[in-house]
Amino acid sequence: MPKVAVVIPSYNHAAYIVSALESVVAQTLAPERIVVVDDGSTDNSPELLRAFAATHPQLVLISQPNAGAHNALNRAIAEAGAVDYVAILNSDDLYESARLEQCVAFLEAHPECEVVCTGVRMIDSAGALLPPDHPKARRLRTIWADPTRDPAEWLGVSNFAKTTSNFVIRAGYARAHPFRDYRYVHDYFFAVTAAVEGQFGVLPEALLRYRTHTTNTIKVDGAAKVAAETTLLNFDLLRELAPRLAESANVRAAYSRYFRTLSGNAADFRVEVFLTLASRLAADRREELQCWLDALSPERFPELAAPPCPETRRAMDQALRQKRLERSPWVALGRLLGLVPSSYENR
Repeated sequence: MPKVAVVIPSYNHAAYIVSALESVVAQTLAPERIVVVDDGSTDNSPELLRAFAATHPQLVLISQPNAGAHNALNRAIAEAGAVDYVAILNSDDLYESARLEQCVAFLEAHPECEVVCTGVRMIDSAGALLPPDHPKARRLRTIWADPTRDPAEWLGVSNFAKTTSNFVIRAGYARAHPFRDYRYVHDYFFAVTAAVEGQFGVLPEALLRYRTHTTNTIKVDGAAKVAAETTLLNFDLLRELAPRLAESANVRAAYSRYFRTLSGNAADFRVEVFLTLASRLAADRREELQCWLDALSPERFPELAAPPCPETRRAMDQALRQKRLERSPWVALGRLLGLVPSSYENR
């Protein structure tokens, strides 16, 4: 039987932490270990955690000065022990009872995937499901309307996984890919990296309850800071993927699908800002760029010799047909006789 550790970064969630832990111990696949890192909480959650640990010997409690969610996560993963899988749960979210069992079964059946996420139900601060007509519930339904789409492209539309609570990860991959020191988007960076490399799986069943409340970090700090950090994330992503982009046409294609959808997304990414910063980085490096371009070969980069994509080819063909029709004397005569509309289009 595969062994699972659940890791929980905890910070000032006294109102929610016991419910989170109860959802873990109620799993149909019992975790081998529960590692909670209290990240310098100033409420009474440390006392609640100590009381819970007294009756649940599988719980390992670690306390540290506040160092941020990514740090608490990485430390918890390092302390997960000799397990096959690591499942994350933030201290204000909840697992459905079959979550670990179904996620582990998915990863066992899909060896190409290092990470799996599931569908999500959103709950309020009291733990009640958001009503179907709630704006956040409607948006979530829209995002999850097609759970079979390519994860890399889908992440360009939205961070559909929503939270690190939605990751069940092979333990070796989790340790080799520590979470970055972002305040808002460490989950997004982790998901996009795995998805672009073809290692991110999706289980449509809603097996996570994601709590929305007034003290969610993004709500407290505002959208502008999130957008700025998302811009930085995408520069970091290019740097992280650079070796794989150079060596793998599949990774380049997946990244292209992600970035094309990301560029048209009106959520947290501002392509105008990204391009402005990219232009400044490139401004003094033209000779270096030219050297890199000269070194490219169609053998290593078959995209250089590839024909235009079908959409581009169709647009070019239609424009050419339209130009020919506009120059045709027969079309001009037809317009003169009223047989062809003046705004004729080739359909």
